[in-house]
Amino acid sequence: MYICLCKAVSDHDIEAAVLAGANSLAEIQQSLGVSTGCGRCESAAQLVITQATAKRYHSETGESGLQIGQLDANTVSALVYAA
Repeated sequence: MYICLCKAVSDHDIEAAVLAGANSLAEIQQSLGVSTGCGRCESAAQLVITQATAKRYHSETGESGLQIGQLDANTVSALVYAA
């Protein structure tokens, strides 16, 4: 799903950047431009970064990462609003 419409950045783009080594919103902003336009997607982008970071960590340890079903309704609403 698109997270940043201004820069056409998807959740897959953000996840790939995190899995490639990005560790913060600032690093993702620098590499992908996410949340550098209107900024309304910042919270959704941060959620995807957090989830991808957990996934990266858990893949290194053999545990399964966060899934969308584990997110609360407010978090899901933030993702839907950003899209």
